Amino acid sequence: MVATTDPQTLPDKATWYLATDLPRPGGPHDIPERSHEPADLTEVVRLYGIRHWIEQS
Repeated sequence: MVATTDPQTLPDKATWYLATDLPRPGGPHDIPERSHEPADLTEVVRLYGIRHWIEQS
């Protein structure tokens, strides 16, 4: 997935290219029996945004 501040120009310093194995809502791995909800785009971007802070701690 691509998270960016400008989808038209994809600026280098404001664009993330993310790969994740988190299930998405309605996706093939969205299984109703799971104990947690699938991650939507907002949640994935939030998690990757705090990743560097977590790794530094």
